[in-house]
Amino acid sequence: MRRLLARLVALLAAAACAGAALAPAALGHASFEGSDPAAGARVEVAPRQVTLVFSEGLNRHLSRASLVDVTSGHAVPVARRLAGDRRLVLMPRTSLERGAYRVDWESVSTTDGHLLEGSFGFGVRVAAAASGSLERSPLASGGWARALVRWALYAALLLFAGGLLVRALLGRRWPAPETSGPSPRAGGGGNGAHPGPPDADLAKPTLVRSPAEGGGVATLVPTRAAAGTSPEAKVDRAAVARADAVISDAGLAAVALAAVAAALEAALAARGLSGAALRDYLLANLPGVARIAVVALAALALWLARRAPRWAALAAVAALLAVVVSGHANSADPRGVAIVADVIHLLGAAVWLGGAGVLVLAWGPALRDAATRRRVARTVLPEFGRVALPAFAVVVVAGVVNAAVELGRIPALWETGYGVVLMTKVALVAAAATIAWLHAYRLRPRMTAVGGDASAPLTAAGADEPTERSHWRALRAEPLLSVAVVAAASLLVAFPLPPLQLSASVRSGGGVPACNSCPLPAPAAGELAVAGEAGGQTVAAWIRRRGDSLTGSVRALDFRGQPARGTPRVPGAQTAACGSGCTTFALAPAPAALRVVVSENGRAYAAALPARWDPAAGARARRLLARAEATMRGLRSVVEDERVTSGPGTQAVARYWLSAPDRLAYRTGTGAESVEIGGRQWIRTPGVPWTEAPIPGGLPFRTRTWFRWTPYAQAIALLGERAGVAQLALMDPGTPVWIRLAIETRTGRVLREQLVAPARFIDHRFHSFDRPVVIRAPRGAVSGD
Repeated sequence: MRRLLARLVALLAAAACAGAALAPAALGHASFEGSDPAAGARVEVAPRQVTLVFSEGLNRHLSRASLVDVTSGHAVPVARRLAGDRRLVLMPRTSLERGAYRVDWESVSTTDGHLLEGSFGFGVRVAAAASGSLERSPLASGGWARALVRWALYAALLLFAGGLLVRALLGRRWPAPETSGPSPRAGGGGNGAHPGPPDADLAKPTLVRSPAEGGGVATLVPTRAAAGTSPEAKVDRAAVARADAVISDAGLAAVALAAVAAALEAALAARGLSGAALRDYLLANLPGVARIAVVALAALALWLARRAPRWAALAAVAALLAVVVSGHANSADPRGVAIVADVIHLLGAAVWLGGAGVLVLAWGPALRDAATRRRVARTVLPEFGRVALPAFAVVVVAGVVNAAVELGRIPALWETGYGVVLMTKVALVAAAATIAWLHAYRLRPRMTAVGGDASAPLTAAGADEPTERSHWRALRAEPLLSVAVVAAASLLVAFPLPPLQLSASVRSGGGVPACNSCPLPAPAAGELAVAGEAGGQTVAAWIRRRGDSLTGSVRALDFRGQPARGTPRVPGAQTAACGSGCTTFALAPAPAALRVVVSENGRAYAAALPARWDPAAGARARRLLARAEATMRGLRSVVEDERVTSGPGTQAVARYWLSAPDRLAYRTGTGAESVEIGGRQWIRTPGVPWTEAPIPGGLPFRTRTWFRWTPYAQAIALLGERAGVAQLALMDPGTPVWIRLAIETRTGRVLREQLVAPARFIDHRFHSFDRPVVIRAPRGAVSGD
C-alpha cells in the first residue's frame, strides 16, 4: 500500500510541476477594450472610419469585424485593415447616413488562440444602437460540432489514459486478479516489463539454482504451468486481452479525434478549412501548438503501450497536460493554479472513470458465470478500489479549485449558463460517486461476507440474487454516468469564457452586461437630470420635487460608464439600494444642492448637484439654447480656455483661438501646439518642428461646427436666472453626457460650459468675443502626408 501511495503522490507531483512550468505569466483573450466612435456614442458627423482596440495582439488572418445598419439590417460595405497588432479599422466605402449602427466583431488572439465574439453600437445623429455581449450560446457558430467532437475525444482519452495509468499503478496484468498471474520474482514480468502474450507469461520457465549442487548448476523450472491451463487463468487471460484491445482502440480513437478537433477549431475560427487556416490557428500561439501536441503525445503513448507501459502512461499524462494548455485554464487568472488544478483533475478522472470503464469492458462478457463474478468481486474490484478512492478525492478537491477559478462567486452557479452546466456536471459526478459507494461499500460486502468454496454460487456465500443483480448493475452504471460527465465537460469547453473571465472581459470593454444602469433612463416629465464629478466617478441624479421634499435616484458610474462598486450615499436622506452603484433617496426639506458621497480606493468623494429648477420653463430653456448656439456660431472670433480631468491627480489645460470661418489654433499646458485651416493642420510638440498633414477624417474645419449642444439636449431644464445669466442643464442618455451652460441672456453668448461624461470632466470658459485674432499657417513645416 505504501508503494502504491508513493506512486500516486509522485504522479500528482509530476503533473503539478509540469503545469507550473508552463505558467510563468498570465495570458488573456483578445478582449475588446474600446472603439472610436465609442460604444454607445451618438456622433453628429458620420465617421470616415471605425477603429476597434483589443487587449491582445490579433491574429491578422482570423480576426474580423463587420458594420451593420440596424434600421435596414443590411451590412455596410467596408474595407478592413489592421493598424499595429491590436487595432482593427473599418472604413465604410460610402458615407454613413443618419441612423443607428452595430459593429459585430470576432477576435482570435495571437497569445492564446481563443475565439471571442462581441458587438457594440453607435448612432449618427440618433441614439446609439444597443450594445452586445461576449456571452453567447455554447452551441452557436458551430459550437455544437466542437462540443460533440470534444465529447468523443475526452471519452476516448480518459479511457486510454485511465487504462495506462491504472496499469502503471497496479501492475501490467490488471485487470486480472493479482493471484492468478506469475509472481514478479518468478520472472513473470513485473511492472513495466514487456506485456507479451498472457499464455507465454504463465508458462514462462524460471532459471533457478539447486542447493544440492552447490549453487553452481542452473536448471530451468516451469513456473505455474498448471495455473496456465486452469479455467480461472484462461478467463483472466481473456479479460486482459480485452483490456488490451479496449486501451488500444481508445488510444487510436483519441489520436484521430484530437486531429479532428484541432482541424475543426481552426475551421471555426477561420470560417473555413484550408492549409492557411491550420497554419494561422495552430502555429501562432502556445495553445495551438498544444492542440498538435495532444495528437503527437497520444500517438506516442499508443506506440509505447505494448513496448514500455510506464513510458506510455507518462506520455498519456503529457497528452492530458496539452489538453489543459489548449483550454480555458490557459487564460485564467491565476494561470498557474488553474493549469495545475485542471491537470490533476483530469488525472484523477482518468484513473477513476477511465479505469472503471476499462474494468467493465474487460470483464463484462465473463460475468455471466457466478464463480467468475465472485472472484472479480473479491479480488479485482478491491484492488481497483485502492486507486479509485484516492482518485475520486483528487477529482473533488481539484474540481473545487477549478470552480473557484472559473466562477469567482457562488451565485454564478445558477445565474450563468456556464454555472448551470457545471452544476449538472457536479450532480452527475455525485451520482457516479454514490453508485460507486453503493456497490463497493454496501452491496459487495454483503456478497462476500461468508467465506467458502470459490466455485460455489454467490448465493451460497450469503448474498441473494437481488443483491447480486443490484451490485453488477451499479458497477455497469458507473461508466455510463461518466459518459454523461464527459458530455457536460465538453459543453463547458464550448463556452467562449467561464463567468469570471467573462466578467473581467466585460469590465475591460468586451461587452455590455445587463444592468440597472444600461442604458441610462431619460428623465420623466418634470424630472431633473444632472451629474457631477466625485473622484474618478460620474455621479448622476434623477430628481423629482414633491412639495418641500426631493425624491429620486442617484447612480455612480465608473470610467467605462458601468455601475461603480458600492452604493452612493445621500447624507440626511432616507435611502434604499436599487442595484450596483445605485440608490434611491427621499430628502426633506429640499436643499439647493444635492450632496452625494461615493467611496473610491478607500477614500470618500462628494459631488454637489444642483437641485432647484423650474419644471414649467422647458420651452424657454430650449429657446435660450437655440439662440445661444446660433450666437456662438455667428461669432467672428472667440477664445476658449479648457480644463479636463478624469479624476484626482489628472488634469490637462489648453487654450483655443477660433477665427471664422475655418481657422483654429490651440496650445496645451505641456507646450504642444496645433493650427487648423480648412482641410489642413500643423502640429508641433516641444523640441520638434512643425508637421503639416491633412485633417483626420478628411472633413475641413469650420468654426460653426465647434458649437453644438442641441443634439445632446434630449432633456433640458432651466436651473435659474441670476444677474443676467441663465443656467441650463442638458442630458443625453444615449451617449451618455450631462452639460451645464451659463448663457448671458442679453447677448446670447455662452460664458461657461461644464461637461460630464464617464472618465471625462471638462470645463470650458469663453471670452474675448469678436476681438481680432490672427491665425496663420506656420512656415517651414515638414510634410506629414
